[in-house]
Amino acid sequence: MKELFSAVLYTPFLNLLVFLYNTVAFNDFGAAIILLTLIIRFVLSPLSVKTIRSQKALSELQPKIKEIQGKFKDDSKKQTQEVMELYRKYNVNPFSGCLPLLIQLPVLIALYQVSIAGFEENSLSALYSFVENPNFLNSKSFGFIDLTKRSILLSLIAGIAQFLQTKLSLSFQKSQAFQRDQKGGPFGAMNQQMLYFFPLITIIISMSFPAGLPLYWVATTVFSIFEQAYINKIYGESKGSNRKFNLPDR
Repeated sequence: MKELFSAVLYTPFLNLLVFLYNTVAFNDFGAAIILLTLIIRFVLSPLSVKTIRSQKALSELQPKIKEIQGKFKDDSKKQTQEVMELYRKYNVNPFSGCLPLLIQLPVLIALYQVSIAGFEENSLSALYSFVENPNFLNSKSFGFIDLTKRSILLSLIAGIAQFLQTKLSLSFQKSQAFQRDQKGGPFGAMNQQMLYFFPLITIIISMSFPAGLPLYWVATTVFSIFEQAYINKIYGESKGSNRKFNLPDR
């Protein structure tokens, strides 16, 4: 499995990273990391859109699901049947967002590994014959960031970016009716915890690794912010968005 992962994802990504370093990144490894991250995220964008749309559709159905749960609270079998019938009626697959996410996960792991592997011993031995071996990778990015050392500044920027991305994502997933329904409830409290917990964890983890990791995280999170903003605009929370998801106006 490790060999397959390396052959299909890690090695191609490493070669593309070094190619970018040699060409359009002008021997700036940090710029190469950003470019590689944006290229891969752009390719994966259709899967991300599908996942987010699935989350939106499910959130639109939450009030009706809660009604069913209250109506059949003593009959779990009937409750399950009614919920599945609701999904069928509105053509919503509760698992449709899982497959794109599972596909993206190993890709993003490989992308992360490549972003911090450039300075590891013998890492360049995996280059293809047609990719020039630079023999030396400049650890200074943008003239002042040493990618081999920890960076408090990049860690803080990564945390702030994660906060903005999480806030944008949560605002999209909930319809206005669902927000009112969950206000002050356990889901509302959980979302508030996520809003601050994820950025904090991002900062802590980023400060534990060389600057290549938070730089990668900033690049992928900023891309996610623009991607989410675009989806919010196209499939926003207006009344018209209910029709896009085949759901009734409420």
